[in-house]
Amino acid sequence: MSRRRAKRRRGGGPDSGSIQHGRVTPYLFSAPAVFAVAAILAFPVLYGVVQSLFRAKSIGLPTSFVGIDNYAEMFGDPEFWASLRISVVFVLGCLIVSTVVGVTFAFALHRALGAARFLRAVTIAPYIVSSVAAAVMFRILFNGDFGLLNRILEFFGFGGLPWLTNEHLAMLVVIFCQVWTDVPLTILLVLAGLQSIDQSYMDAALVDGATGWKRSWYVSLPLVAPQIAISIVWESYSTLTGLGVVLALTGGGPLKATYTLPMNMYATAFTSLEMNQALAIGTFILVLNAVLTVMFIQVSRRFGTED
Repeated sequence: MSRRRAKRRRGGGPDSGSIQHGRVTPYLFSAPAVFAVAAILAFPVLYGVVQSLFRAKSIGLPTSFVGIDNYAEMFGDPEFWASLRISVVFVLGCLIVSTVVGVTFAFALHRALGAARFLRAVTIAPYIVSSVAAAVMFRILFNGDFGLLNRILEFFGFGGLPWLTNEHLAMLVVIFCQVWTDVPLTILLVLAGLQSIDQSYMDAALVDGATGWKRSWYVSLPLVAPQIAISIVWESYSTLTGLGVVLALTGGGPLKATYTLPMNMYATAFTSLEMNQALAIGTFILVLNAVLTVMFIQVSRRFGTED
């Protein structure tokens, strides 16, 4: 018996070996899928980056190497900086609204009892709807002439608003539509984090006299911070690269008030037919996404939300 205990203490027993293999096993099983996805995604990304260094006189003609001329032209274009500024407003607005709404709804659904629990499944509905379909739906809803929202305002004696023809209102509508399509993921992530919290933390806080609000603010919210960080990373990616909502809802208007970077890339490629210059904008968006992701991860680690 003493030899067996000594063997286990030295790490030679079967239990220690299984633990060591258990740490590596998930990575071994996921490695083929990770490599396959990376290989599929790597080719178009690298191809786009390489092609951004070339230029053709016209679409369909052979390309010639121009180095960083496409990037120099991009950074010297006032329209690019205007679209970047609009994208910053769009991304920040979506991140703030989506995070606040998502966390609030997640806490509410976590406390749902009885028949109200079916709402947890309903929250996924906006996420499975195509962003273009959602944008078309909201375009009809916010139409200034026959939209349902203006009809309701007129029924109560208020005048209708030019939702899609006013520069400031159009940005609010685009943010609202983007949040509507993306916020279910934030709700699901935070809700999953809340359901995984050990009940002993709540019991200890209750013993200390913490009320429901204090338990949520000082106990639950810090424990679901990793899920909030993941949702912010995804939201920043989705809003910065999203084209369907803006294209189908406003087309970048009115007066280019919603002319984001993806809209600029789309117009450069399919209106001006300058494919290589559009790839330069796409590469910039790719780099900006990577920078934002690293920044969010570093901030989350600083506040102890990453292991």
